[in-house]
Amino acid sequence: MMACHPFNLVVGSRLQLEAESDDCSRTVTLLGYMEPHSVMLSWPERDGVCMALAAGEPVLIRFEAGDSLYQFQSRVLCTCTDPYPYLHVAFPEGVQSVRGRRASRVPVNDMAMMLVMEEQGQKLSVALADISMTGARLVAGIRLGEVGERFSIEIPSLNGSTGGKRLVLPCEVRYVREEMSSNAGKRVYHHGVEFAGLNHQAMAFIEEYIGNKVVEHRGAGG
Repeated sequence: MMACHPFNLVVGSRLQLEAESDDCSRTVTLLGYMEPHSVMLSWPERDGVCMALAAGEPVLIRFEAGDSLYQFQSRVLCTCTDPYPYLHVAFPEGVQSVRGRRASRVPVNDMAMMLVMEEQGQKLSVALADISMTGARLVAGIRLGEVGERFSIEIPSLNGSTGGKRLVLPCEVRYVREEMSSNAGKRVYHHGVEFAGLNHQAMAFIEEYIGNKVVEHRGAGG
């Protein structure tokens, strides 16, 4: 069952937008809003190009607040290109919370679970420390990138859910934290990454993976 939530986001917040004409969610920035008229968002991009969106097109908006994930249905009111690309969507009639586990960050603590990242034609193995529906924390012995940089990580499928193929998850670096490893005394880097442009298959995979981890943790605690 979904619960209502007030729309009280801070300007500059990152949201996920899904349009009917697109099979992926796109990261957008909240530029402002005026209740009960409209919400102003940066124009979502696909491969660096503004997506084709028309007035009246339905969209689904998701965002995180605390440890929960919320969403609301809306529609495009108008699109603007001057002085920069942005759009107005209808102010939500209601905001609903999605099941808590979708946004809760679940610790993995399984260093054998490795991700493979393409960097300059080479693959680097990094550890997955925790994961949520909107992002993850990666740990590596080197700095994988700077804040704002994008890369893709590959992760093995679960029980052949993707036909034995490795799933590709596009990411954007949100923070990098340097620490000394407690067990080996070596320098390690923690990278908070936000998933960007996930298709429905990738989102279903992450939800299944998180669900399995939640069951494991409950079993261990019981």
